[in-house]
Amino acid sequence: MEKLIISSILLVSDVIPMSEQILKFTQPLTEIDPKFRDLHNQTKSIFERLVKNMKSSGKSSLTKDVFFANKNRGNDFICFRDIVHGMSVSTMDDISGKAAKLYAVIDKYGAQTYALGYKAESATLLALFTEFDRPENQQLISDLGILAFYNSLKESENAFISVSNQKSDEKTVQTNESEAATDILPEIFPALTNLVSMLQLYSQLEPATYGDIYKQVVTSITEINTVARARKTRKQNISEAKKADVKA
Repeated sequence: MEKLIISSILLVSDVIPMSEQILKFTQPLTEIDPKFRDLHNQTKSIFERLVKNMKSSGKSSLTKDVFFANKNRGNDFICFRDIVHGMSVSTMDDISGKAAKLYAVIDKYGAQTYALGYKAESATLLALFTEFDRPENQQLISDLGILAFYNSLKESENAFISVSNQKSDEKTVQTNESEAATDILPEIFPALTNLVSMLQLYSQLEPATYGDIYKQVVTSITEINTVARARKTRKQNISEAKKADVKA
């Protein structure tokens, strides 16, 4: 039997489309041959596990939610900071005096807090809230009529923490329930090989029934193998070029 599936050059990103095409082309044959159907179903089951675990290793569905929640709290911080700063330079002494005390707190922890990383920004805001929640500072915020802006900042931070925790929980569940896609390759290669080998044998025995489907499968596998070989060659060339540069 001709060896068509060359596992040594194939990545998960190659195996998924290859498996999908093989299963698609051979699906009609499951209705006419019980043995072929059993092997097809076994291969399909492994393929579905491969796809599932490949997807679970990708980005979280909450990544965008965390991004926009962080953007919202950043905007609310900038809004509150700029309002306090604007009041601190007012010509009305009573307002500027009170606002200056609040802005000193902001300046202490960093007027660019919104530009920090996720965890660092949360830690800084927590420290900021601890100071601003003191009775004397709450009174200043109330006197200046900016309590709504302060509360909006706190709500934005709480929303960020909530969605960030959801993302962490999601990642934990995925880690506990999933397996590495690469660990499934040693299972799917023999299954695919057996399925294609059976198809190859049938195509020789009954070419009228199996011949065209076998040709489709061979064409699909060959195309993917060609891409994989080209990738491997490029990597080897790059590696050799780097070694030559080091020697030079």
